[in-house]
Amino acid sequence: MFPLIAQANLLWPTPAKLAELSQAPYWLALLHMRDTTSGSEIVDPEFFLATKGSLDAKAELETTLHSFFLATESDINTHSQCRFPARFNWLKQQLPELLSQTPQIQCPLLSEWTDKDQISSVSAIFASGYLGNPASFYGHVLLKFNSSSGAKNILQQQSLNFGAAVPEKENPLVYITKGIFGGYDAMFSHGLFYLNVQSYGEAELRDLWEYKLDLQPEQVKSLNLHAWELIGRNYQYFFFKQNCAFRMAELLELVVDAELINKNQPWALPVSIFHNMAMLQQQGNPLVKEVVQHPSRQQRFHQAYLDLPEPIKELIAVMVQQGFTTELADYQQLPVAQKVKVLQLLFDYLEFLRINKHELYSEQAKRKLLKARLILPAAAENPVYKTAAAPHQSTLPSLLQLSAISQKQRSALQLRFRATYHDMLTSDAARVPYSALSMFDLKLRWQDGKADLYSFDLLNIENMNLSVTGLPADGGYAWKMNIAYKPQDLSCWHCQSLQFNAGLGKATQWQASLWYLMLDGRLHQDRFETGVTSAEPRVGVVTDITPWWRSQLELGYRYYFFGDQQKFVSSKWLNRFGQQKNWDLRFSVEKQKETEVALSFGYYW
Repeated sequence: MFPLIAQANLLWPTPAKLAELSQAPYWLALLHMRDTTSGSEIVDPEFFLATKGSLDAKAELETTLHSFFLATESDINTHSQCRFPARFNWLKQQLPELLSQTPQIQCPLLSEWTDKDQISSVSAIFASGYLGNPASFYGHVLLKFNSSSGAKNILQQQSLNFGAAVPEKENPLVYITKGIFGGYDAMFSHGLFYLNVQSYGEAELRDLWEYKLDLQPEQVKSLNLHAWELIGRNYQYFFFKQNCAFRMAELLELVVDAELINKNQPWALPVSIFHNMAMLQQQGNPLVKEVVQHPSRQQRFHQAYLDLPEPIKELIAVMVQQGFTTELADYQQLPVAQKVKVLQLLFDYLEFLRINKHELYSEQAKRKLLKARLILPAAAENPVYKTAAAPHQSTLPSLLQLSAISQKQRSALQLRFRATYHDMLTSDAARVPYSALSMFDLKLRWQDGKADLYSFDLLNIENMNLSVTGLPADGGYAWKMNIAYKPQDLSCWHCQSLQFNAGLGKATQWQASLWYLMLDGRLHQDRFETGVTSAEPRVGVVTDITPWWRSQLELGYRYYFFGDQQKFVSSKWLNRFGQQKNWDLRFSVEKQKETEVALSFGYYW
């Protein structure tokens, strides 16, 4: 029996009161239990004080209350008041007389985390998608706890992260397989916001979007204290659902009285949190009071370049070609302010080369630029960056589409469901421009009173990898990957086969249009005299005719290496009309042996 002082014995809650508190939604949320019949989703035994605390909310409540009265230990930070401050804070509000009798404990590590109770606001951070890593395709979510202390700038604020514990250099296929089936533990970790800026914005070249939340002081305190309780605690990680989006939404929902992620659907996307937060009100005010973009190094480099006049751009290209020389007469004749801009851009470009491990990077080139900069006077550098569309302004991620399909001899209705995310016609807001990233794209066709599976795309990725500046290492090869079960062409709706398609090519942008040339290699089942391999060179253009009308025109030639299937020329004209977040209209004409016309209405959520 835990030692209790006499006053505490007299004030101890009745069994009925304990039962009531143990079933309170807030207590269950602190234990990460869905309800009183389900166990906690935290698999770390150190998170619980009772032997069966992960399964029994009432037992954990009683043991927690007892532990608050224990004498201090040799390491004061291990006392339950220090380990579980959110529990202590809430129970003090429910049982004020009882918990006023607890020993007064000073917690050094907790005090450091709360910056001596100076945390005054919370920001949710969206890190944009990164096609270089399957774990980051759909973006990432962080929390930032902002201190009112004047001694700390934005980069020194505490941040909270959640991610799987994945071994270094893990094979991507192993990662995806284990991630899908819960093969990794995951945990919350913390660090200065500076480290996140370095990791995401500087190394992975991802924009960070800060959503400053309008929370009451008690909400900020509750969130900050519970975040402390979660740091280092193990969860089972699932790539599609129990991921960073799910866990961060779960944490925010402790103080935000709304669902930020749909718990009933089998996937959770980071951007959904920000779409939902942007629509919420807190006590009559918008939950999101301000959105701030922290552009990546690549974004800053590109914007600085685009703001330069053409002669300066040409000069920079020559300076790079000649080993970052500053001895050119055209450079020497520039005004001091222009020289500073040129050198700053070249510094950013060199760092960009270093991150990409490009052979053009050298310490010697960096020293040249430093020497040139040191002979110039100091100058205030306050660049103004154009703010792009924020993540919550993008098209919603999931799609339900109804289409009327017509060919010369037949017609059908088509129902399409796509779990995520976007295709080449989708608006580029808060996404990699001119790219496609989708999973679980299912099409059913209804003809003559019968519905049949037409196609299922498990994964489709296209990245045009555009160069903004034309300088070496900026941009690269366009590429594509598609895994699907679908017909070989439009002439036979019931001739599906398993297919793997990978493509490589080059793309360039001219004014409002993207031009591309691709060569696709295809592996597929030999079900309809196709053989198992084919190739298809493609040339096309994607253009924004108006902000609400994007069009894609493409011409290709399908060549089967083996089998008797006829080779053919393919073409397509695809159009998206509308720029709303939750709907669009599409019209397409495609030819693959047969010509097919489709008119579609899409609803996004």
